[in-house]
Amino acid sequence: MYCMGMFVRRDLWRHLRRCPSKPRDAGEEQGRTRVLGLATMAESTFSQQISQGVWKLLGVMKHDDISVVVKNDWSILQLAQSFFNKHGHDPTKFEYIRQKLREIGRLLLTLRREFSIYSLEEAVKPAYFYRLIQAVQRVSGYDEESHCYQSPSLALKLGHSLNKICEIIHCRALMSEDKELISSTDTFKKLYSSKWSELISHSALVTLNEAKFNKPSTLPFTKDVQCLHQFLEKSAHAAFEKLKETASPQSYAELVKTTLARIIVFNRRRAGEVSKMLLKSFQERDSTSLHDDVALGLSRFEQKLCSHFSRVEIRGKRGRKVAVLLSPDMVDALTLLVSRRSECGVQDTNGFLFARPHCQSHYRGQDSLRAYASECGAQNPEFLRSTQLRKHVATLSQILNLKNNELDQVADFLGHDIRVHRDYYRLPEATTQLAKISKLLIAMEKGCLPDLQGKSLDDIEIEDEISVNDSEASGPDESDAEDDVSASSSRLVNAAASSDVDVQMHIETAAEVCPENETEIGNPRKGQKVCWSTAEVTAVMKHFKSHITKGKLATLTECQQCKTAEDPVLARRTAQNIRDFVRNRGISMKRKSQNK
Repeated sequence: MYCMGMFVRRDLWRHLRRCPSKPRDAGEEQGRTRVLGLATMAESTFSQQISQGVWKLLGVMKHDDISVVVKNDWSILQLAQSFFNKHGHDPTKFEYIRQKLREIGRLLLTLRREFSIYSLEEAVKPAYFYRLIQAVQRVSGYDEESHCYQSPSLALKLGHSLNKICEIIHCRALMSEDKELISSTDTFKKLYSSKWSELISHSALVTLNEAKFNKPSTLPFTKDVQCLHQFLEKSAHAAFEKLKETASPQSYAELVKTTLARIIVFNRRRAGEVSKMLLKSFQERDSTSLHDDVALGLSRFEQKLCSHFSRVEIRGKRGRKVAVLLSPDMVDALTLLVSRRSECGVQDTNGFLFARPHCQSHYRGQDSLRAYASECGAQNPEFLRSTQLRKHVATLSQILNLKNNELDQVADFLGHDIRVHRDYYRLPEATTQLAKISKLLIAMEKGCLPDLQGKSLDDIEIEDEISVNDSEASGPDESDAEDDVSASSSRLVNAAASSDVDVQMHIETAAEVCPENETEIGNPRKGQKVCWSTAEVTAVMKHFKSHITKGKLATLTECQQCKTAEDPVLARRTAQNIRDFVRNRGISMKRKSQNK
């Protein structure tokens, strides 16, 4: 009741005689029964009892120095009880609780060995705050020279756990009306809020962020996804027939794994969510027919889809309700698995749909998906994971230009908060910068930014405004040839300053401007501009004179119609060449009017 240490009942009275935390005015002579009574009273007064569920949870922990520390520190046990109060109803969270306890146990072990601090209640005293900082840095592998952590996430997690432990001790102090302990925990909270970020969190977050710099995209390729789909379909069919003929744990496990992987890939669902699907959820799935009034707002194809797929609601992340769609062959496979559970050794008390035989756990979807991704023959099997598949569908859905309500539906099905969906599942940042921001930069370099007034980044088309490929772009006419040549020469000179480019050759190529009446051009070298003949100019001006006069840009469709109508005069010109010609003439005419 003084040091809050954990001792065997029969040895508690011996420790009490020499307890260093024992106050001086406490009685010296106390019998064994009296000591046990005081300890029991202190336990019930200062904190809640440690439940049998917590001891059972700790009983399967690996027996080593860390587990010994965890089981013998009262503050850690109270932390375990707090976790159990929240997540005790979900056995799948027990491993998470054990991991959190082992993290804080490693910290206490370091405090004991290197700083002579033997309990977490002592560690959260304000006088030992900097020792606690040093212990967290050592456990997390902090390098003082580079200011980086080997395990930055561990440093952040330890901070949250220590704050939680301080709150537990503070509540205990309030209940026991221990003013000194109340003041101590309040002071620690102030130190934590003002100094922890400076000394621990900031460096840890910087280490985490730097690890993501220049990280390549891991989106799966469509061909690999199709390859995985086909492989899973064949494997599931073979496993279905095998279990139908012979009920054994091996055939049962094969069908469970293939069906589990198929559901994850088809629904783009988190692997853990599907793995924890309950048998009760599948049996109580929504099998009602489509409501007649609702059917009026759907197309005939959408109505068929509603009758084709079954819908199962499961618990997703943060308790959010999410849906899983099942095709008829998936339902048949799951129905067969349910009917053969007892024959294949699955216990009646196991409530998981994808249950393991002879135990209370379930098969892990990520393990099944990883194995089949390696076997299906995909070029990049490491990208075929549930997280990458979810990001794949969320990212590519942007190409469809979905409306806000449609985007909400996609995010809701994936189990995303819409803000998370927009922040983390948009097109990759590198792709956005290459495809969109570069258009703006090139437009500024070309000097045609005023022509883009009123347009968004999505509205700007590179082929509309900017000639990216000089080999495909048409040559300028006589009126703006001089300006284009000077601009090209300037850019090439600048480029040569940082690379081994033959500047003179490029300048001569850019300066090759032919008169418009030239009709014979021969076979131009790649990268050499092809001059426009008088007949070609006349043919284009016949269709786009008003566009050029008004400074309006031509569309690809209009240019293709012009090319078809003026064949064979424009046979050697592409629709893109015609668009560039109209744009160049419009810019040239605009410059002339401004000079006047």
